[in-house]
Amino acid sequence: MAATWKANLDDAILLDPLLLLHGNVKDLFPLDETVRTRLPEHQDGQPLVTFDIWLALELERRGYPIVCLYDPVAGITVLRRKMLAPFTDLLSGRKTAASASPPKTEGQETPSRAAEDWLVPLATKQTPADLLESLLVNVFPRPDAQCAVVMRFVDRYLSYTDRQSDADKQLSMLIQKAVLTIPPLGQGGHPSRLLLVFDLETGVPQEINTLFPAARSVLVQPPTLEEREQFFLQFASRFSVGSEPPPDLAKDTSHRTLLAQLSDGLRMQDLLSLTLLSQREQLGLSAKQFPSLLNRFKFGSRENAWSKVDANSLRNAKQVLSKRVKGQDEIIEEVVPVLIRAKLGMSDLTGSVDSSKPRGAFFFVGPTGVGKTELSKAIAELIFGDESALIRFDMSEYSEEHQQARLIGAPPGYVGFDQGGQLTNAIQEKPFSVVLFDEIEKAHGRILDKFLQVLDDGRLTDGLGKTVYFTESIIVFTSNIGTAPPPRRAGPTDSAARTLAGPPATAEEVYSNLSRLPYPELCDHFRGAVRNYFVNVLGRPEILNRIGEDNILVFHFLTDGTAKAQIIDQQIDNMRKALKAKHPVDVHCTPAMKRLLMVHPSGFDRNGARGVRNLLNRYVLNRLASDLFLDPNQCRGKVLRIDYEASDDEIDSQPFQKDLIRYAWIDP
Repeated sequence: MAATWKANLDDAILLDPLLLLHGNVKDLFPLDETVRTRLPEHQDGQPLVTFDIWLALELERRGYPIVCLYDPVAGITVLRRKMLAPFTDLLSGRKTAASASPPKTEGQETPSRAAEDWLVPLATKQTPADLLESLLVNVFPRPDAQCAVVMRFVDRYLSYTDRQSDADKQLSMLIQKAVLTIPPLGQGGHPSRLLLVFDLETGVPQEINTLFPAARSVLVQPPTLEEREQFFLQFASRFSVGSEPPPDLAKDTSHRTLLAQLSDGLRMQDLLSLTLLSQREQLGLSAKQFPSLLNRFKFGSRENAWSKVDANSLRNAKQVLSKRVKGQDEIIEEVVPVLIRAKLGMSDLTGSVDSSKPRGAFFFVGPTGVGKTELSKAIAELIFGDESALIRFDMSEYSEEHQQARLIGAPPGYVGFDQGGQLTNAIQEKPFSVVLFDEIEKAHGRILDKFLQVLDDGRLTDGLGKTVYFTESIIVFTSNIGTAPPPRRAGPTDSAARTLAGPPATAEEVYSNLSRLPYPELCDHFRGAVRNYFVNVLGRPEILNRIGEDNILVFHFLTDGTAKAQIIDQQIDNMRKALKAKHPVDVHCTPAMKRLLMVHPSGFDRNGARGVRNLLNRYVLNRLASDLFLDPNQCRGKVLRIDYEASDDEIDSQPFQKDLIRYAWIDP
């Protein structure tokens, strides 16, 4: 089955005088056997050609007697020498018999295959404006011209609409005026055509695209499944045999289809590069070797980090994760099986055997400071051996639609276009990673659409056209959806309703009410809030479908006293270790001080474990830093003891009093 874009191209050539081609135009394209015989003899055995040559041969096959290509460097080049004189006469305005001769369709004439008769340049070069002037005045108005002109690399000399100079605007006007002179019916049913090839999809100016009715845009797509199958059938001999018997792709159609499915998203040039890499790495087309070959191509010389994941670490994953994340045993129970599946490459076998989705995807939701980010860090350290394997994006920084340019790269013509995107650059650098999108609900909805491709296809293309792959990553979304008081809707009767219902609930009241819910009801609340946000508020239910509601994991409020005590001890230990690495001092918090940290109103009840960290910074590190700065000799080698002079009952029942905190430097 022919690619859809080729059918669109056929329609455009038939119906429209101006064709705008963009997309996968830098790729190589296969030629049919009949068209391949029209190449010069020195190109025999070359079944793949560049897009401009493929397009020129296609126009010739359709019966155009004159096909020429143009760019400012090479100038004007006609496809064959026999086209040179007629086209030169047309450009100069001379009327000759040659220019009015009927076209020769395929099968009526065999073109010369001599190298010197192929891609013949005109003697003089012209600027784009000069060429368009000649087409406007002397070529396109003539019904007998039957001339197809392909202008290459157009976005190199015609800027996008918002950045056009006066020269660009004049060039756009010349293009429009020129094609409007083309008669609807040319001689023999072949009216002249102007075809503009843009390197980038987003580089087509609006005034000759959506705002110009005589133009048609054609997006050239990557190779289809059928074209990739044909490639493997045709080029199987160029792949290494490897360490296993090569499959017979002519007979084994299912394996040929599998190869094509696994290579989804690759261009024809990429597939050709695979043959070279295959020979160097001695990896063949067998079901076992080809995925390794693909990984080598996608991720370079890096070792597959998943193959190095320690099996013993995964066996003890529950204990390892529980040491860092307290009070979230149900969440860890859900996470560990997914990590084991990811290690075994069984992330999405129910979808298809050739799934290119990420190794795992989680949606962590719950109140702030309960371990969502900490669990993400723990997963990165467990799987990849280093917490730095976590790539974190604060999605509150992408609350405006235009900020997606920072994430995946700016479009052509805009500042930072050549720098790529923060996300795509990070994945290019660290394909084996845990990618954390923190507070996902704060991102603009259009930015969230980018995750559809990431979750479905495991890849993303930046503004430069560079594709990065998420197939070896774990994706984590975190959110606080469901913790904010519900908004009050304004209406004509709301004043009375508000009087009856009372004042709106505060954030503290919402937290307090939620924290008393049994865990099953808490899960229902948060999952319902997430569902409502994506379906009703954002209007993007497809994003929720890609994540999967079963992957929405609800974190507990930290109400268990044992878990709180463990978190406090853990944070104090972390603080002590960091201090000893930088300064010859230590700290000691008394049981009363730890009790204060547990019940302080700015601690667990409001901000979870993050609130305890803030209290330690405020009441321990601030005093410690001040003493170290003012009198370092007094502090060196000693321990700062922090106490709260109150009984446990008083700490629990009385308001916090800062002047009850006592500091003393003591010997260790």
